Amino acid sequence: MRLLYSITAVIILAGVMNCHAQDRLQKALNVYDYRTAVHVIDSLMAVENADSIGLALQKARCLRKLYRAEEAASALAEVLHIDQYNIELMAELAECHTQTGNTEDAFRLYSLLSGMQPDNIYFKICQARILYREKQYGESISVCMDIIQKDSITEILSMIGDGYKNLGKADSALVYYDHVLARRPGHTSTISKKADILLAAKQYDPVIEMTRNHLEDAPDDMTILPIYGLALHLKECYPLSIETFEHQRELGDDSYSVYYYLGLNHYMMDNWPRAVKELETAYQIDSSDVTLVYQLAHAKSHMPVRTRMEDYSLNPESERLYAKALDMLKPSPSMMHNIYGSMAMARHRVEEYEEAIKYYELSYRYNPKNISALSSIGYCYERLKKFDKALEYYERYLKVGKPGSSGYKFVEEGIAYLKQEKFMEETE
Repeated sequence: MRLLYSITAVIILAGVMNCHAQDRLQKALNVYDYRTAVHVIDSLMAVENADSIGLALQKARCLRKLYRAEEAASALAEVLHIDQYNIELMAELAECHTQTGNTEDAFRLYSLLSGMQPDNIYFKICQARILYREKQYGESISVCMDIIQKDSITEILSMIGDGYKNLGKADSALVYYDHVLARRPGHTSTISKKADILLAAKQYDPVIEMTRNHLEDAPDDMTILPIYGLALHLKECYPLSIETFEHQRELGDDSYSVYYYLGLNHYMMDNWPRAVKELETAYQIDSSDVTLVYQLAHAKSHMPVRTRMEDYSLNPESERLYAKALDMLKPSPSMMHNIYGSMAMARHRVEEYEEAIKYYELSYRYNPKNISALSSIGYCYERLKKFDKALEYYERYLKVGKPGSSGYKFVEEGIAYLKQEKFMEETE
């Protein structure tokens, strides 16, 4: 009898302790104290006849919340043999694999789960996300298509659009971005991605209309404002673009792009002092962009310095920046042509014809199709009164120039003038 009482007391005590542990576990979970929860679960798992699968699932979820996914996977592996087709166990293990970056095993498990529950959209979503993350965009789109046949989820429509965009299928991407915007008209991320495609295709008007409509409701949207400003710039609506970037600056945006596009807008309007001011600020923020360095040099070349009462010389800062641009430049023939051509015109502008010839020659070497360099060289030699050299370059131009064009007529007039000058010299 006494033995019976002892056994009963032990059972009652074990039950009380178990209830106490369960209470501690629940309290820990209620306040997101997952470390304590794991310790309590370990004590519960040590009890005979414990619910191994249920406790392993709880432990794995707590460990995963603490970013200890590898330990979570180990805890699940210890009980998986008990019921290897347990959906909860498989799904939780797949989540652990996803968190640790083991996407191959995660995808395999989600595929099995999707086969076991064909109508379960969640498992297909997980498959699609893994495929997208692994840059298997075509396969991801295929899974997403299955999902939207059951439920047209906005995020999945967006993922399809992103997949097509990454595959270079812009038209298909736009179709799905439009589906997203029909559901969420003010979705800035989708507006931005759609704008990227349209701007790349030089479809500036749709971007201007789309972003302007958005800004009517959200005039201070710092994501959409720069897109609107850029589209206006590319459309050559420079004053409106300036107004947009000025508003962005008033809102506290002191970023490189704001100053760069303010400067570039003034640059395109030949407002050289203002262009220099804004581009110099951009240069102080980031001087690593060779295009900016070249543009700043070119802008400064329009602000020559006075050397005498009536003479001007190339701005030395412009010369320094041209040299820096050349040092920075990778061997790109088109860019070398642009820089040397700009340097030539800068020297030409201040009547430094010998230097101008040198840079025109270099520019022409990088782009022989730019035949106007030949006429410019001829003109420089004409100004230097080196008539034979001037005629040489004028005649080279006529061999490749288009008869009747303004450049062709200019050279013909130059040749006539030079021949007259040579005749006058010979008769003296």
